[in-house]
Amino acid sequence: MQPALPRAVAAVLLMASAATALANDPPVPAGLDPGGEAIALITDGVDYTDTVIAGRLARDGEGEPITLDLIDGDVRPYAAPGHGRGTRLAKIALAAYPSSRLIIVRVAPTDPASLARAVIFASRTPARVVALSFWGQDPDIWKPFAEAVRMASQVAFVLPGGTPAVRTKGDVFPAAFNLPNAIVAADLKVSDLQEGSKLAVDAWLGTKVDQDYLAPLDAAVPDRKVRSAGPDIEDAVDGAAFIAAVAACFKTPGLTGADIKKQLLERAPFSGQGRQFFDLSFTCNQLRHPHQKM
Repeated sequence: MQPALPRAVAAVLLMASAATALANDPPVPAGLDPGGEAIALITDGVDYTDTVIAGRLARDGEGEPITLDLIDGDVRPYAAPGHGRGTRLAKIALAAYPSSRLIIVRVAPTDPASLARAVIFASRTPARVVALSFWGQDPDIWKPFAEAVRMASQVAFVLPGGTPAVRTKGDVFPAAFNLPNAIVAADLKVSDLQEGSKLAVDAWLGTKVDQDYLAPLDAAVPDRKVRSAGPDIEDAVDGAAFIAAVAACFKTPGLTGADIKKQLLERAPFSGQGRQFFDLSFTCNQLRHPHQKM
């Protein structure tokens, strides 16, 4: 059975949404689907009038963008310039994978039903890698999201792993659910490896973490002195967008979400402390083939 078209799925999800009024958001610039691997971002909206983003929006056969706004109850997931983080995350993903195309879902991070609907919509689009830009410490908010992720087994989800301070004190959700088709992104600096300090690394990992972490680094190896030209990763939310682009780049056809996760973990170099990372100088391009290791 073929999955429903994204536009039809959006219509059904919007009927179930609690939003009652349409926002006065700008129209999405006209265009055609740019082609390329699709990456979905579940975030707080993007400035889709930005020319960099507008040109890389995934679109259907009629040129309509594959997007959804579960806050305003429409298909314009807009965030004005300088508001929210979605625009920044979209540009991080595009910097790492310039020929990818983006699917944007705007959602409220405190609305459990909305979070689950975002997963349902993303899983019915061409995207097989989804980046989440939210995390929290209340498991009840994230349980519907986690269940929806388990059901979307054909998709890999990249989840932010919170902050080092929070990880040392308690669980970070939805990462702590240990979902088989989810990868957790964390922030990690080269200095963490250069110091070789078990205390420093423990502070990054936290004491309650069992997930498979991937961390973007600002250099390829610990002793490299020159920073890469890659995007500026400030935290785990930025890291999720970057890792999602890497996963989409290396994804091969026919894989399940768990397979995409396994494939990505197998390609990632190891740090001296056993956690895996990618260099921020990584850029997916036509010269990089799926079988090549970084």
